[in-house]
Amino acid sequence: MRKDTTGKGTSKTFLPIYKERSAPYKAFLFYALLGSGLLFLALSIMFIVWNSQQITATIVQFPKSFVISTLALLFSSYTLSISRNYHLQDQAQNMLLTLTASLLLSLVFIAFQVHAVFSILDQGLYVNFEVSLLFLYIITGFHFLHIVVGTIYLFYLNLKSFDIWKDPVKSLIYFSNKFEGLRFELFCSYWYFSTGLWLFLFLVFFYSL
Repeated sequence: MRKDTTGKGTSKTFLPIYKERSAPYKAFLFYALLGSGLLFLALSIMFIVWNSQQITATIVQFPKSFVISTLALLFSSYTLSISRNYHLQDQAQNMLLTLTASLLLSLVFIAFQVHAVFSILDQGLYVNFEVSLLFLYIITGFHFLHIVVGTIYLFYLNLKSFDIWKDPVKSLIYFSNKFEGLRFELFCSYWYFSTGLWLFLFLVFFYSL
């Protein structure tokens, strides 16, 4: 566990400053995720309503790739939560291993999401054939973008972890920096949200298609 080497007085002085500086970042992420969640909710409701009206008789076979990608994303959140604990314990090597696992699982999710889209297209189902498919592609595409952005940052975290892995000085500086911890915490919140959001969308698609 990290220890405060700056003295109790300095720590007490720095804490209010840290909270003051971190509050805007947390607020921004909260409202960004709230807005994103409301948008997905609105799109999902329109998708469900359109399918329930049975405007067309087009039948979409539920892609099995969605199941595999969902499991990959759930496991990536699990390994990321372990990595978060290692970050709090200043264990660079274990953090690197679990972050690598999360990165690989996110890539598995991306690969099988692409495969799922192609499997729908192989059924001869295109956007111009049915409006509900437009909602399906918009929803999955927008969420796909969320994961791609998160995966890029996961790659950055892996590079950062690898950089401090065998360098005690860089490791000490990194783990002593509270704002690095804030970035990690905010990213975890973003990734958990994206995972929970996809789980919701998966259930919507499963019972609607």
